[in-house]
Amino acid sequence: MKRIAIAAAAALLVLGTAQAQTRATSPLYGELGYSFMTVKGFGFSADPQALRGIIGYNFHPYLAAEGMLAFNTSSDNDQKVKNSFGVFLKPKYDFGNLEAYGRLGWARTELSGPIDGQDNDFAYGVGLNYSFNPRTYVGLDWMRLADKDGVKVDGVTISIGYRF
Repeated sequence: MKRIAIAAAAALLVLGTAQAQTRATSPLYGELGYSFMTVKGFGFSADPQALRGIIGYNFHPYLAAEGMLAFNTSSDNDQKVKNSFGVFLKPKYDFGNLEAYGRLGWARTELSGPIDGQDNDFAYGVGLNYSFNPRTYVGLDWMRLADKDGVKVDGVTISIGYRF
């Protein structure tokens, strides 16, 4: 009888440890990335850089909502993406550690330099995230933030993310 009680207690301890190791992450996540932008329009082209942050919330395993904010970081370039912010829906699909996704939404982008002004426009993009563990991942994405009145603003971003 004692052996059965000891075996049952040991089994409960092992199950409790396994449960502690598989703790679920929150639906909230954040990303910080460096963007290599391209601004084209009116026969002019420039390649400014920006620091971009994203806060997102997973509503469903295949859908998230995101808010984005970016600021210029290149002081040696005449053309700047002064700032950009937007809101997006992010349809996605997981392939194990690899996540493929799209972004659809709205962005406001302010430019300064030879091409000057601000634009509110439909924005979209595609990307991939690779998870190192359930919480930490790296990402690579392409986004079009503006395409209006002969001016296009695109960006490729390398990012690191954390699931809270």
